[in-house]
Amino acid sequence: MTLSIALRGDTARFPGNTLPALRSALRAGADLVKIDVHLTSDGYPVLVDERVVTAPGSPPRQIGELTLAEVAGTRDDVERRVPTLMEVLAEFCGRDASPLLVDAAAPEAALAADTVLREHGFGDQALFTGPLETLQALRGRRPDARLMLAWDQPGPPPEEVVRTLRPAFLGTHYTLLDRETVGEIHRFGYRIAAWTVNEFPEMARLIGMGVDALATERIDDLVSLTTGRAQGAAAAPGPT
Repeated sequence: MTLSIALRGDTARFPGNTLPALRSALRAGADLVKIDVHLTSDGYPVLVDERVVTAPGSPPRQIGELTLAEVAGTRDDVERRVPTLMEVLAEFCGRDASPLLVDAAAPEAALAADTVLREHGFGDQALFTGPLETLQALRGRRPDARLMLAWDQPGPPPEEVVRTLRPAFLGTHYTLLDRETVGEIHRFGYRIAAWTVNEFPEMARLIGMGVDALATERIDDLVSLTTGRAQGAAAAPGPT
């Protein structure tokens, strides 16, 4: 079965990395929800697409330069506000919710997110991804952390990297994959996650290749394929 990954939630309907987007992705039936985590200057993991944000009437600033209170003031619309990781856990985890795919650009953000997850009993419900140094920091702290190694080159990564990180998935752009490449990576014992797959025919093609997970901005379309709803709808008789 191919897993469905909602990138930043249901971004076809809501701004990414917001609570409405995450809620909608969960209702759609996503297997994992990918969130982008950054660290405020006072040490809070928050969800935001980019490292740079702009408050009304102020120049752009790095998330890491802002306190949580300052980050909260960067958006006027309450539905678009920047949520903390704690808010996400309080609302979604532990209620048959989808596991999180935590994308952290900096090791400090990844380690802070991992601490919050483990302190609240959700350490085994997360898959982490990010730059190599981020994954190395997580693996150095926690031997049982589940990691996704982003790999954008043909063929499998170097043996030394894989031996050190022991990733649960290799993540790659879908345009780098064909049936032969998927088979080769599987023979090396890795699971494959492909991104960013937004076109329905491409989703179906990659599922047919045996890709293990697909990441998309159109989660309804992908879930309809991974659950068989699309095939069922196509086979259903029309009105008479």
